[in-house]
Amino acid sequence: MAMASSPALITPTTSTHRHPKLTTLSIKSKLTPPPPSSSPNSQPTLRRRDLVASTAVFSSALLLHANPASAGSDDEYVKETEEVINKVRSTITLDKNDPHVAEKVAELRDASNNWVAKYRREKQLLGRPSFRDIYSALNAVSGHYISFGPTAPIPAKRKVRILEEIDTAEKALQRGR
Repeated sequence: MAMASSPALITPTTSTHRHPKLTTLSIKSKLTPPPPSSSPNSQPTLRRRDLVASTAVFSSALLLHANPASAGSDDEYVKETEEVINKVRSTITLDKNDPHVAEKVAELRDASNNWVAKYRREKQLLGRPSFRDIYSALNAVSGHYISFGPTAPIPAKRKVRILEEIDTAEKALQRGR
């Protein structure tokens, strides 16, 4: 029994016979400009490839001249790190019955988030002991307050470790490290 093939169903074959209309490319039509318009006042049409090419050229020129984001000078790093250190010290040593403890913790979290966001991508700071120690202390403080809430006191062992890290960070900062 021979099956008639349906024109709607095309099945792939391994035949090397190719359709002549599908294999011939019309390169001439791609290289020739569009026909001139009939009216003398009409403006030339902007082709998509021209627009894409010009956009690519302009955007690459802008990217080449863009300055990378910089965290600022070394003096700025030292000043802001000292401010964060003082804020950590004052916040974690607050009495648990202090009515402003939640506000102070919120301020500390904002300050530490800003500090980390500003300096964690600076390659010249990543190897510094001051950066490593203050980052570790901020991580411990933030982790505690995120886990236990802003009014939960920091346990004594954790507080001692955080204060030690802050002290070593401050000493390294004073040495320019």
